[in-house]
Amino acid sequence: MSEVRIGDRERADAAERLSAHSAAGRLSVDELEQRLERANAAVFAHELASLEADLPARGAPPPPVWPALPFALIALGVAGSIAVGHPLVPLFLVAAFLLWRRASARAGC
Repeated sequence: MSEVRIGDRERADAAERLSAHSAAGRLSVDELEQRLERANAAVFAHELASLEADLPARGAPPPPVWPALPFALIALGVAGSIAVGHPLVPLFLVAAFLLWRRASARAGC
């Protein structure tokens, strides 16, 4: 089995995760310091993995919640503007696009 070497970025990421676990109360200050020393000295990926083996892994982020109410209001507005014959559809499309972009930015996409 070939071992995967790690770099500074991987060590820094592991240190951030360990610090987050310490902040959540899963590690004492002494345990954190010991693990950070081992993380900074790690050369291979399995060494970092062993530092976090007894800690819960971060799950995938929850799916974004789409703002259903604004889109429903936009749809009603478009339907209403079509029913009365006013050309407000482009404005509602711009509003829908802006809401979509805002939801995407919040989700980190």
